[in-house]
Amino acid sequence: MASDRGFTRTFRVTLLVLLGAAPLARSLPARATNLLNVYLGAAYVRAHLQAQGSDLLPFSGSSPLAPFRRSDSGFQLTAGVRGLELFGVEVDYFDLGGGPVSRVDLGTSTALGAHLSQTGEAAFALFYLPIPEPFIDVYVKAGVSRITSDLHGTLTAQGCTSGGTCATTSTSPFALNYTNTGFAAGAGVQWNVGSWGVRAEYDRLTALGAHPDLFSVGVIRTFL
Repeated sequence: MASDRGFTRTFRVTLLVLLGAAPLARSLPARATNLLNVYLGAAYVRAHLQAQGSDLLPFSGSSPLAPFRRSDSGFQLTAGVRGLELFGVEVDYFDLGGGPVSRVDLGTSTALGAHLSQTGEAAFALFYLPIPEPFIDVYVKAGVSRITSDLHGTLTAQGCTSGGTCATTSTSPFALNYTNTGFAAGAGVQWNVGSWGVRAEYDRLTALGAHPDLFSVGVIRTFL
């Protein structure tokens, strides 16, 4: 919990610094702004939500918990600074969407009517590949994500007799809300026209025993 609070404070401070630097960057002489290119962006996201963890649900026992999966649409907000030609830092907010998950078999139990949603933040260091084309940037990124997963539904346990007859022995609603901090990475390409850019990106995050991932397409506005 202490690491989560520390990540939240760091994320907020970094975001405030980046937002505060945008008007400053615009007022700097043209030569100096090459050292502080602040940008903001927004993107459409197509995400693959995932959550998994055998010790989190009742009746699951020692059986491996099949992953809860859902594909959905969401959005991403970005603030960053490219301080050098090949390096930069940025923070992102992700909303991966949410909704119902199909039936999940958990050994002797079955999860019915589950609902999964995931949101969170990430902080990245970026490395831009040294390609000669001035209108295209190709980059890789690595950092830390903090993703909150909300998962709820009904768990049904079954018992079987020696004759092979099975029946429901108990049902229990479950509601989980977990925040996990873990490794995040991604890669992307950006097409630049003046102070605007169009960016396509892939990111892989860490959340609730699994690794949700996403593709995004969006726009970037650089304050030179």
